[in-house]
Amino acid sequence: MGTMTAEDVRRTPVRLTGSFDDDVAALRPELHRYATRLTRHPSDAEDLVQETMLRAFKAYDRLRPDTFVTAWLFTIARNTWFSMCRASARRPEVLLADMGDHASTATDAGVGASAEVEALRDDVDPDLVAALAGLSEEMRTTVFHVVVGDMLSRDAADLLGVSTNTVLTRMHRSRKALRRALNAAA
Repeated sequence: MGTMTAEDVRRTPVRLTGSFDDDVAALRPELHRYATRLTRHPSDAEDLVQETMLRAFKAYDRLRPDTFVTAWLFTIARNTWFSMCRASARRPEVLLADMGDHASTATDAGVGASAEVEALRDDVDPDLVAALAGLSEEMRTTVFHVVVGDMLSRDAADLLGVSTNTVLTRMHRSRKALRRALNAAA
């Protein structure tokens, strides 16, 4: 037989030594690369790695000797990322009174700015921010996950707890509404 490739080594079950540091913590650099691909943001990736390592540490004593440690760790990371996204989608919007002087003209008109709109405010055209603020919460959240979060429609559907067709419909209607709002602003 030939020599094993790096991919073969990764798929080969690792014999557990009984030491979390040897078995799991050694995979931290690879986990960080995976987390960065999932989150697409360095600080979010670091948060995800920390939470994943904590969950892995808590579950380490339940591992079977034939467990594929890398796959197990990456599954924890993926599930943790989805949980973090779901939690952020459930966060309440910022109250207008809490926004102080940072309120935009859209919020002055009585529309509460979501966390997504707030995050994009400094980096995106103000007309686009105002158009996004005009969308319903469901549509705005869907657009954020699919466009900004670069999620597949099926992944966004799982995250939001709706069908893929609902995500596709929301995206279609959101695009039409955004085009109308941007054309009116121009």
